[in-house]
Amino acid sequence: MGAAVLIPFEKHSGLAERLVVSRATEVNGSVWIETIVQKNCFLHIRGNLDGDLTIEPGASVVVDGSINGRIANQGGRLVVHDKWLTASVTLEGPAEREADAILKINLTAIAFNWETLAKRTDAECAVVVKCNAYGCGISPVADALAKSGCQTFFVADLSEARRVRAVAPSSTIYVLHGFFPGAGPCFAEANARPIINSAIELAAWDRFVASTRWNGGYALNVDTGKNGLGLSVEEIAALATRINVPNHGITLLMSTLTDPEGARGPQTERQIGLMRGLRRLYPCIPTSLASSSAILRNPNCHFDLVRAGSELLGINPIPGSPNPMLPVIEVSARIVQIRDKFLESVQGFGNARRIAFLSVGHADGFPRPTPPNSMLHVLVGGHRCPVAGPASLDLLPIDITDLPDMRAAAVGEMATLIGSEITIDEVAAARDMTGAEVLSGLGNRFHRIYYAT
Repeated sequence: MGAAVLIPFEKHSGLAERLVVSRATEVNGSVWIETIVQKNCFLHIRGNLDGDLTIEPGASVVVDGSINGRIANQGGRLVVHDKWLTASVTLEGPAEREADAILKINLTAIAFNWETLAKRTDAECAVVVKCNAYGCGISPVADALAKSGCQTFFVADLSEARRVRAVAPSSTIYVLHGFFPGAGPCFAEANARPIINSAIELAAWDRFVASTRWNGGYALNVDTGKNGLGLSVEEIAALATRINVPNHGITLLMSTLTDPEGARGPQTERQIGLMRGLRRLYPCIPTSLASSSAILRNPNCHFDLVRAGSELLGINPIPGSPNPMLPVIEVSARIVQIRDKFLESVQGFGNARRIAFLSVGHADGFPRPTPPNSMLHVLVGGHRCPVAGPASLDLLPIDITDLPDMRAAAVGEMATLIGSEITIDEVAAARDMTGAEVLSGLGNRFHRIYYAT
C-alpha cells in the first residue's frame, strides 16, 4: 500500500466540495465534506466525518469519531471507533446492490435489551457473546454493549476474546472453553480470564502462573446440575483453601442452570442451594448462576453476576409470554425467479400456483420447516407468503399466488424472512430449533448493516 499521505485538518476544511482518496491517506482532524475512497485505497480519519461517504470495492476506512452523513458502501470495509453509537454504520459484505440478501442489526435495540435485563437485578449484568455474538458479529455487538455500560463479557475462545478486547479495552473477558497447555501467553496478551473446567486445566494454569508470575484471574466452573461440564461440587469444596493464598487469582465462581429458564422446580432449587453453600466457602468471590430467562423468572438465583445471552438479539426469554425484548435483526432476500407450477393436491387434482424463488438457502442457514404441520412464512409487500418447499443450497421457494398485488413480487424485489412481524422465535418453532441456533446459522454472504436509532 505504501506510505500514507498525511492531510492536516486545515488543508481540507472549507476549501473543496469533495475529498477523493486515491491512495493510503490519514486525516488529522474532522472532515465536513463529501468523501470518496476509491478502489483498494485506505483512509483513516482521526476525528468525525460529517459529510457523505462512498466506499468503493476493496477500500478500507477507519473513523475515530462519528459519522453523520450518508454511507454508500460498494463492497469495502468500514470501522468506526466512536464513543457514541453512530447513526448508521455499514460493515463488511458485498455491496448492497450486488448482494442477494441483507442482514440489518439494530445496535440501539441490543443496548435497550441489555438495559432491560440489567434493571431487573441488583447483580452485575454480564453478557455472553459466544459464537460470533450468535452469528450477528461479535465486534459491533460487543462495542454497542460496552458503550451502553456492560463491563463483563463471556466468549467461546481466545480469538473472540481478542475481538472483544479491541472494542472494549477496559472490560473483563472470560473464555468459556477453558485453558489448555501453551495457551497462557495468549491469555496474557489478550488480558482474558480462562474458565477452569477441570483439575487438569487448573494444574496447567498454575504452572503457567508460577513460571511467568502472571497475575491475571480465572473463574472456577462447578457442575451443580447434570450437564457434566465443570469441576464437581466436591472438587470445588476441596479447592476452597486456595483463597487463603495471596494473589490466588480466583475472580468468579460460576455454574449453569440445568433448566435455563430458571423455573422454580426441585432441580433449580437444589442448584441454588449448592451455590449458596459453596459461596460460604468462597467469601468475597463473586458467584454466578442465572442466564437471561432466570434473570426475569427467578431472582433467587441472581447472586452477584447474571449472564445475558442470545435473548439480547431479540429472542423471547420467556416463551409463551409477551416478549420484553425489542426485535434486533431483519433478514431479507431478493426474488430472483418466478415460475408458475402445477401442484397435485391430495385428492389427485392439481392447482396452478405461482412460485417465487428467494436468493437464500442452506448456505445461508434457511433449511425447510421440520415439525409436522408447521408452516414457515416470509413477508412480501407486507403480506405473509408460505414457504412452498425445501430450500436448495441457495434458493428458497415461496408461494406468492394469493398476493393482492403481484408487483410486490417482481424479480429484484426483497422479501423479509425475519423481522418485527416474522420473529426469530416463529422461524425457530417452524424449524424445530432454538432462536440461538437460527441466529448462529446465518451465513456470511449477507450485506450487513449495523445501525442505531
